[in-house]
Amino acid sequence: MTEAPPIEHAPGSRAPAPAATAALPARPPLLATERLSKRFGSVLALDRVDFQLRAGEIHALLGENGAGKSTLMHVVSGLVAPSSGTIALDGKRVRWRSPDDARAAGIAMVHQHFMLVPTMTIAENVALARHALGPLRRARLRAEVSELARARHLDIGDPARRIEDLSVGEQQRVEILKALVAPVGLLILDEPTAVLTPDEVTELFSVLRELARQGTAIVLVTHKLYEALSLADRVTVLGQGRVCGSGPAAGFDERSLAELMVERGAGAEVARGSARPAVAAPAAQAPILAVERVTVGGASAPLLLDEVSFELRTGHILAIAGVEGNGQAELVRAISGTLPRALLRASSGRVRIDGRVIASAPAARAAGLAVIPADRQRDALVKELEAWENLLLSRDSLLRAAPHGWISRAGEQERALALLDRFAVRPRDPSLHAGAFSGGNQQRIVLARELGQPDVRVVVAANPTRGLDIAATTAIHERLRALAAGGVALLLLSTDLDEVLALGDSVHVLFRGRLRGPLAPPVSRAEVGRLMAGGEEAA
Repeated sequence: MTEAPPIEHAPGSRAPAPAATAALPARPPLLATERLSKRFGSVLALDRVDFQLRAGEIHALLGENGAGKSTLMHVVSGLVAPSSGTIALDGKRVRWRSPDDARAAGIAMVHQHFMLVPTMTIAENVALARHALGPLRRARLRAEVSELARARHLDIGDPARRIEDLSVGEQQRVEILKALVAPVGLLILDEPTAVLTPDEVTELFSVLRELARQGTAIVLVTHKLYEALSLADRVTVLGQGRVCGSGPAAGFDERSLAELMVERGAGAEVARGSARPAVAAPAAQAPILAVERVTVGGASAPLLLDEVSFELRTGHILAIAGVEGNGQAELVRAISGTLPRALLRASSGRVRIDGRVIASAPAARAAGLAVIPADRQRDALVKELEAWENLLLSRDSLLRAAPHGWISRAGEQERALALLDRFAVRPRDPSLHAGAFSGGNQQRIVLARELGQPDVRVVVAANPTRGLDIAATTAIHERLRALAAGGVALLLLSTDLDEVLALGDSVHVLFRGRLRGPLAPPVSRAEVGRLMAGGEEAA
């Protein structure tokens, strides 16, 4: 058996392009789609889309959920076959039979959710991206990965480190490095900043600008308007599968892009979120939610939460910022009474709602707790069940719907239809399987189930708007504010710093299981970002 071929460094035969910030010379586009359409049954996801991309260009692709952004990139990268229309690469028409065809032609896609093996090293994960895996000589592999990272200006440190020991920003760079193992002319990134700190976003943008300078064309799929405008050379906005607008980024601002995306005057302030001054919770009130020295792990297990304590009172929004993986999931599980048995044995502290100790999920529900999990597909929905069935996935809902052991399908579908309408779920079809809805509409189904219940006292919302467009994000923020104004106590855990600053009456930071704060008002974006990255609290 022959040894695996070395990792290639060059981006193909394309000549390097000027810096992404410089004016691009007139030349044939690297990628051009013409009247590209895609139909899924009765749904027209793409409607005669014309899209062009030049070598060395950073192109931001914007649009509401269901606008067709992901479908367009899936067609371009070979994951989905178009129904009609054409794709041209370097002026030649192509038709992909599989993603491998597109990858061989120099098109790579980095997905929002990382696809890394945590227990393997950086070098081993990069090696998995090669199509020809022969016997691995570890020293040579590490040297090749280091050279590739150096050539691409990607700081990954020692390639012998395991993925599980890396920060989220470092993992993002490894994902990009994997995409660049083979020659790449076009790199597609789907929501690449969703879980990064502000400093990591800055570093990522420097990497992307350098890749563009070397001649790589980049498509940035994002819902963050200010990031698109700060990075992209050109912008295209999709709406209902059609191009609503396209042109040089310099010709747009946040307001004009927001108006194109939502077809109404949703201002840039709403899109980005404006910082609110920290507001102290009324001390005279008894806390609705009390978290008392909650610790998860330690001794022989990793310490996931380290004596976390806080109180939450009626009408108050307590926002906790932090990079994903710093104990947020364990805190949500501790509050909701859903810690796995192994972690439960390695935990201590107490959670109370209205003075009652919460020791199980049924007790938490009975006390009026509603939870919006961070991962809707893993923790909140069963994609194979219909929408109306997913709306019943809580013990109290099932008891209400089936007091005698059977469920009226017609009755529950009628109730589900009202909830879907109230929470603007599209399509408004309770018999559709949850997996057939877009990500944003899946999130609305979760919100409908959790927030549509009577007698909600406390809401724990983890990344409630992740991956949502401006209109959906604005609507959810308004709903959460309305809940707080109505007397509900709301705990927000978010990796989106804009969301934290826009919603939080008081702001904390969770880093490696320890809670910092509340931060003194006025809350500084830079200070929150510094604490998210592990900096010390100001004296």
